Amino acid sequence: MDDRNNVGFAHSDDRDVVFEAFAESLKALANNRRLELLEILAQGEHSVEDLAALSGMALTTTSSHLQTLKRTGLVRTRRERTTIHYRLAGDDVAALFTAAKRVAIARYPRMRDVVDDYLRDEAASTTIETSAIESRMTVLDVRPREEYEAGHFAGAVSIPMPELGERFHELPKDAPVVIYCRGQLCRFAREAADFLRARGFDARAVTEGIVEWRASESIDLDAA
Repeated sequence: MDDRNNVGFAHSDDRDVVFEAFAESLKALANNRRLELLEILAQGEHSVEDLAALSGMALTTTSSHLQTLKRTGLVRTRRERTTIHYRLAGDDVAALFTAAKRVAIARYPRMRDVVDDYLRDEAASTTIETSAIESRMTVLDVRPREEYEAGHFAGAVSIPMPELGERFHELPKDAPVVIYCRGQLCRFAREAADFLRARGFDARAVTEGIVEWRASESIDLDAA
């Protein structure tokens, strides 16, 4: 047998090391709370304390998850006096997040079912694709104000979800209102659209949000 036929296919310890390192990087994503933290960090920089409050986790648990993400290079830090601020290492991390989400929804029936149930998908008339947004529409951002200031759809109006009940009258009724939030897995945009439609607005939720826009780099995000 000609040994040249096996060139390039021989197993080696070096090859094991390569795939071990690859697996370590992916293992950092294989946790529901770390995935949630990545979605929040796609909105902009946050302190550990803010991330704990936004995710509903204990401070020590949040810090531990962030250290795992930092160790594998998915997030970076900045110190301001005694406060540590975290941010995504780059938009490629958002792209990794959205690619994994897209494959999971397309290939894993349970993921598809739980997403449909969570988002309570309705008729297509209640949602809108990013590409269908027109200049005549009012674009509404319902994320927390600090996330809006870190980066938002150009021209979007900021009314955080907890304030919508008191401030919805600030929105014009003579044009459609389209609402976005953190991303596809954030339900606030759909809940805000339901709320506004019940009050006579032509309101629809955008099917994507900041994390998808950062991943695709298809939307130029403005900062306050």
